[in-house]
Amino acid sequence: MEYAEFDAARRRIIQSWGNDITDPEQLAAAVADLREQATSLTSGSDRAMRYLTAMDELVAEASEPESEYIRRASDVMMRSSGPEGTPAEQRARAEAGMAEIAQIAAEAPTAGERDAVLEMNEPLAVIAATHRGVDDQAARFAVDPAVAPAGRISAPKSAPGSRSTAASGTGPKASSRDL
Repeated sequence: MEYAEFDAARRRIIQSWGNDITDPEQLAAAVADLREQATSLTSGSDRAMRYLTAMDELVAEASEPESEYIRRASDVMMRSSGPEGTPAEQRARAEAGMAEIAQIAAEAPTAGERDAVLEMNEPLAVIAATHRGVDDQAARFAVDPAVAPAGRISAPKSAPGSRSTAASGTGPKASSRDL
């Protein structure tokens, strides 16, 4: 078997997972068959073995049913991490999601599930930290006279050669040659 054939077969299995192959046992059988075929590789066997190791991990994940607690926490994380609303609303939603995830973690029956649930707080903590103080900073920026001297900036009157002076006849006019 050539490596290109192995790679094509590997891609077919990956693309089929969740569509044509929905049973973890079918996936395991397809990976085992590919592993058997890979023994005849003439080149690229190291790379093939790395891919097969990754596929073994996929089989293991597919074989383990997802925990109710992890699923619930994942739903909370997805709902709480959306970009909708102002920075303050995003921060509040992320913080509320973190509190809800902490409650789910407290209900988890094992330490492993608890830790997996709590890991879902990380993206929400980043959102909350990113938006912490954003509204206060924007308000200070808007009134800072060194940054936004609102009443002291004015548009220039008309400059010589500008449209307003050219149209009024008080300034130089462009010749047709300049256009």
